[in-house]
Amino acid sequence: MAETLETLAERLERVEKTIAALTLQLSWIVDELVPNPIGDYKTGAEVIAHYRKDKKESATIFCELLDKMGFGEVEPIPIEELRKSMARHGIRTEDNEFSRAIIKEREKTVTS
Repeated sequence: MAETLETLAERLERVEKTIAALTLQLSWIVDELVPNPIGDYKTGAEVIAHYRKDKKESATIFCELLDKMGFGEVEPIPIEELRKSMARHGIRTEDNEFSRAIIKEREKTVTS
């Protein structure tokens, strides 16, 4: 099926609505886990840089998040192991429109 400007606009609108809905639904996580945010960050990149510096703090926050979501004690697995597991179960990130957008943005960041 050939993509038209109209179908692309419709797909983009669906993605934007999905992201907006996810943002609303998940904002409680930030409020619950980080009621007093560290630092005065202006961009998401600054927040990510902070938590990459302190991986132990990031792991603690992630475990608290899982606990509050009802998953209890769960050990995070390395990203490489997660990707292999996803592949074994037939999940192909390149088939997901949202994942493709994330990958594309990541590649922009790496090449910048």
